Amino acid sequence: MKTRPLAGRRAIVTGGGRGIGRAIARHLGDLGADVAVLARTEDQVARVAEEVSARGARGVGISADLSTYPACRGAIAAAREALGGVEVLVNNAGWTLTSNFLEEDEPYWRRVIDTNLWGVIFCSRAALEWMVEHGGGVIVNVASDAGRVGTGGEAVYSAAKGGVIALTRSLARELASRNVRVNCVCPGPTATEILTENTADPAHATRIERMIRLIPMRRVARPEEIAEAVAFFCTDASRYITGQVLSVSGGLTMV
Repeated sequence: MKTRPLAGRRAIVTGGGRGIGRAIARHLGDLGADVAVLARTEDQVARVAEEVSARGARGVGISADLSTYPACRGAIAAAREALGGVEVLVNNAGWTLTSNFLEEDEPYWRRVIDTNLWGVIFCSRAALEWMVEHGGGVIVNVASDAGRVGTGGEAVYSAAKGGVIALTRSLARELASRNVRVNCVCPGPTATEILTENTADPAHATRIERMIRLIPMRRVARPEEIAEAVAFFCTDASRYITGQVLSVSGGLTMV
């Protein structure tokens, strides 16, 4: 019989329309969780919600721009209402381009910070209010190894993800007594649509190829491999773990 350790739990996955977020939503559904999939693109969240439902769980798709506080509160409230509550929040939504810091402008910086850091803060606050009132829960933040070691061509993104890592540890300390665990997964290079798009640019392709050669396992991750690490933090298998940052990078980052 298939083990479903998240049966009866309600999960929200931001940035769940494709790539790593899609893999997370599908895997949590495999483990029995009902899942609200949040992302900008309506047809993507609808598709992933159907995929979750096909796994015997309940999938709900909610289209939302998670870069402002009112939008995040509204989306989390809609997800919570649809599911009847939320025991698990996976903050996965993120966005960046690869570019030189001296060629970027303020609107670009603000979009990167809003999407990658403020969105995590906003969604966490909205979900935590319910979790604390109802006996606890789990937050898993998907950051990046860029936030641990820095990445050329992604300076502001690295800063934002570094902020997510610090937020993870601070919230874990603050909320452990309220039965809320907060952990962080940092993917290395992963075979997503974004990586494919970057590879299409010859300048970026060379950098990506060089980075892959530095990975001890000599390949990029599959989205499902990131999802399995996230799911570990969502289940009771990690019930005595909080405030931790786990790199899933094939050995590229060892800190």
